Amino acid sequence: MRLNLIQALRAFAAYLVVFYHIRAIEFEYARELGTDEYALVGGLFSNGWAGVDLFFVISGFIMVYVTFSRPSGVATVKDFLLARAFRIYPPWWLFSGMMALFFFLSYGTPYDAAALAQYDNYPLNHILRSIFLLPQPNFPILGLGWTLVHEVWFYIVFAFILLAPRKYMPALLGLWAVIVLGGAAMGWTGAFAADYLKLAFSVHTVEFIVGAFTAYLFLKQDKPFFPAAIFGLGVVAFIAATFLHPYPNRFTLEWGRMLVFTLPCAMLLYGAAGLQARATGNWLQPLSRLGDWSFSLYLGHHFVIAGLPIIGAIIAAKGETLLGLTPGTLDIFRLGSEGILDNALFMTGMVIGSTLFSAIIYHFFEQPALRFLTKRFRKPQADNEKARLN
Repeated sequence: MRLNLIQALRAFAAYLVVFYHIRAIEFEYARELGTDEYALVGGLFSNGWAGVDLFFVISGFIMVYVTFSRPSGVATVKDFLLARAFRIYPPWWLFSGMMALFFFLSYGTPYDAAALAQYDNYPLNHILRSIFLLPQPNFPILGLGWTLVHEVWFYIVFAFILLAPRKYMPALLGLWAVIVLGGAAMGWTGAFAADYLKLAFSVHTVEFIVGAFTAYLFLKQDKPFFPAAIFGLGVVAFIAATFLHPYPNRFTLEWGRMLVFTLPCAMLLYGAAGLQARATGNWLQPLSRLGDWSFSLYLGHHFVIAGLPIIGAIIAAKGETLLGLTPGTLDIFRLGSEGILDNALFMTGMVIGSTLFSAIIYHFFEQPALRFLTKRFRKPQADNEKARLN
C-alpha cells in the first residue's frame, strides 16, 4: 500500500516549519529597518513549530509500518539501523557542511564561536557531536539538527524493541512511555536535549511512541475504524491547537506541545492510513512527491529564506544606483519595508525557492547517496513502498 496521504502529511509538517521560519525572519528584518511591520503569515503558522511534533509522530508510525512484518532478531535490527543511518546522515552532513562553510567564510571558524563561548563548549566536542547528532549544550552546527538528535535516540531504543517478537511490541512501547513520563515528571526533561539525561526523558519521545502505537493499531485491524471521521476530527483538533496554543514558553516547549499536539497528530495518521487503504487512485501522488522531498526541505529551507533577503537588498541598492533612482524606490526588494508587497514577494520566493532547492538536493544527492549505500550494504526489500519509506 502506498502511503501517499501520510507522505502528504510529511510535506505539510515541513511547510509548517518553513512558514514559521519565514514569519520569524519577517519580524527580524522589520526590527532591523525600524518599521512597524507585522508578518504576512500568522494564525496557523504562528505555531508552525508544531510541524516538528507531527514529524515525530509520523516517524514513530513509519518505523512500525516498515518493520512490522520483519522477523525479530539481530539481522532485522542491523538492517533497520543501517536504513536509518543511510537515510539521515548523508543529507545531514551535506547541509551541516554548507552551514560550516558559511560560518568559516563569515567568521573564520566552521562553527558559531560566540554561541560556544556562552556554554563553555569546546570546538572539537561541538563539531564531533554535531556530525554524529549527539546531545550537547549548544544546538548543532545547523540548528535544525536538534530534532535529529531525538530521532537517532528513537531509532536506537526502538532497535532494542525489534529484538523481541512483535506481540510484545505494545507492552515494550508502553513500558518505554512510562519510564519517559516518570523521568520527565521528576524534572529530568527539557525543551532541548542538552545532555543524555534530558534526551532520554524528553517528552518528545512520547510523540514517537504514540505514533508507533498508532501504526500497530492500524496494522492489527482487518478494517480501519471510521478513518474519514477520525481524520476529519484530527484536522479540526490540530488546527484548533495551533490557533489556541500560546506562543512558545518553557512549559509549551516541554510538556505543553506533547499534551496538545500528540493526539491530533495520531488521529491524522490513523485516519490517513485508513483512507489510503480504501483509496483506488493515485491523485495524491504530487503531494506524496513533496513528502519525499520533505527531509531536504526541512534541513535546507533555512539557506533559501536567509539568503533571499540579502540578495534582495543588493538588487535594490544596485538598481537604485545604476538607474539613478531615489533611495527607497526599490524597497519592494527590501524585506521589512513598509507595506505588504515586499512580504508577499519574499514569502512567494522563499516557498518556491525552498521547494525547488529541496527537489534538487533530493534527486541529485539524497536519493543517489541512499541508493549507493543501500545497494552496497543492505539486502534489497521486496516491498517497494516500504523500501521507499525506510
